[in-house]
Amino acid sequence: MKVLLLGATGYVGRRLNNRLLDEGDVSLRLLLPDARQVSSAARERSEIVEGDMRDRDVVRKAVEGVDVVYYPIRFFGAVWEPEEFDGEKVEMFRDVCIEAGVKKLVYMGLHVSERSSPELLGHIIDTGRILSARPERLPSVWLRVGVLVGSGSVISELLINIVQKIPLIISSRWMDEKMNPVDTDDVVEYLVRVKDLEVKEKMIIDIGREEMSFKDMLKQTARLMGLRRVFIPFPFSANYVSSLLLMLATPFSFRLSSILIQALESGEIELSRPSDVAAQKLFPAIDPAPFGVALEKAIREMEDDQVISRWTDSLDKLTYRSPDEDIARAVFQDVKQMEFGDLPPNKIFSSIKSIGGREGWFTFDFLWRIRGFLDKLAGGYGTAMGKRSGLDLRVGDMLDVWKVVDLQENSRLLLEAQMKVFGKAWLEFKIEGNTLVQIAHHYPTGILGRLYWYSMVPFHAVIFSDMIKSIIKQARDME
Repeated sequence: MKVLLLGATGYVGRRLNNRLLDEGDVSLRLLLPDARQVSSAARERSEIVEGDMRDRDVVRKAVEGVDVVYYPIRFFGAVWEPEEFDGEKVEMFRDVCIEAGVKKLVYMGLHVSERSSPELLGHIIDTGRILSARPERLPSVWLRVGVLVGSGSVISELLINIVQKIPLIISSRWMDEKMNPVDTDDVVEYLVRVKDLEVKEKMIIDIGREEMSFKDMLKQTARLMGLRRVFIPFPFSANYVSSLLLMLATPFSFRLSSILIQALESGEIELSRPSDVAAQKLFPAIDPAPFGVALEKAIREMEDDQVISRWTDSLDKLTYRSPDEDIARAVFQDVKQMEFGDLPPNKIFSSIKSIGGREGWFTFDFLWRIRGFLDKLAGGYGTAMGKRSGLDLRVGDMLDVWKVVDLQENSRLLLEAQMKVFGKAWLEFKIEGNTLVQIAHHYPTGILGRLYWYSMVPFHAVIFSDMIKSIIKQARDME
């Protein structure tokens, strides 16, 4: 069976990619902006088409000879800006699939209300409607799923961060809204089995049986983590205050926190009801894990540094693109070089990859935290975004306020700033012989960009000098 997977670098997409590679009867093809976004194993075992899925010629090449297409999956953290949804492009993709003779199209998204607003989650249901509008020419399966519970998911990180950091939790009305928590691994298994499902025209499948309020999830999370938390009832919405608290206590921006709360309180996230075809009847071999089991597994995977993907992988505004041409035009640079003697380059590179997340930024980590907090106040994500894994970096990963845009093992790591820098900024590490080269690049926008750079120069002198020394010292300690 020839399968095309789009969105293979998203939160669910990465896991589905791994799972499909284990299917002996599948010949897998991936459509990606850049092949370096997936592992070397995925590149070796699948066919890669590079390009933009909004380009008709690229789509035509990608769907040629394909039996089943998995359209990019949409959950929290994927697309928030209304103007980013382009119904004509979705329709173009569907029509090209029809022209190519695709036998089945699979789409999955958060189970949202028919009356969802364009400003919140309306794009999820609009996408499903367009893709399934020609069932006589393109059979489709539309899976509507509850909130995902798994290592790296939005809900899991939200729950864990709140319980860890807020001993007195204000319980406002939005926390009482019920939703269907679903184990991420179960969702991936449903997706894999859908490819073998016989579909004549159109099929809608609701996934998610258990119903829980966000407050009940918090209480169970506290029990699992062995923490005692006090809930203070608050009879009003308090959306602004709640969004502010979530912004400060979690990896989310104020905007993402606000949208999550609005979506819950407005009822746009619907409960999964028995539909025309129930998931349990179609896939009796799948026994959905209860919330507690799914969350306990997620916590264990995070503690063991075994997170396959994070919700940050699905952030459309942070997708990979090569910045080398922009870097060549950088106006300002801060270059540091230091020899590391006879230390193996792989030890130096391992030390570089350990930066950030729970390990921090060496001596002046507190300055990075302050910078991240200021970025949050300006509407960004800040250093609370953290890191998927301690040492396992890949192109597309978030690293606090940076995004990995190039990684050449034992040679180069290039990070692009995702904070407010009044222009563009990069942090580059290169190993040249027995010398470590560390360069901060900045391409300013207007006078504010230049003022920003000069205001940072005193901090750079301290932070970057310490960083290059600490990287080599840490590598030496690892010997």
